[in-house]
Amino acid sequence: MEKIHRGKNLSIVVSATPDARFRGERQDLEEMVGNLVDNACKWAGTKVSTEVFPERHDDGRHSQTVRIVVDDDGPGLSPSERERVAQRGHRLDETKPGSGLGLSIVTELSTLYGGGLTLANAPIGGLRADLVLPGA
Repeated sequence: MEKIHRGKNLSIVVSATPDARFRGERQDLEEMVGNLVDNACKWAGTKVSTEVFPERHDDGRHSQTVRIVVDDDGPGLSPSERERVAQRGHRLDETKPGSGLGLSIVTELSTLYGGGLTLANAPIGGLRADLVLPGA
């Protein structure tokens, strides 16, 4: 992503615990994370932060998930914009490159895996994409 967005001089920070594992196809994970980080880089002012960590659930089955949180320090989105932007082909700003399919692909793939994507305000000022997937 630093090469793709080199003109923006972004600081891209990744923090991942070694025991975080995804139970699924590698190419699906790459597609989801790639879309989220690319979007964050498009909208960030100076910083993109990605955190990956496992979560254990005491639900009787002791299930595990992996959480991938991508934050940027861009302008962010209002609650109504966050709702609309995950719809297939919907773009809020035609001046940025892209097809408007990225977030809908992430939403669809994560749902197929029994996970989900939530968009919220990032602590660093822009948008937070919070992706939860089955862990191994």
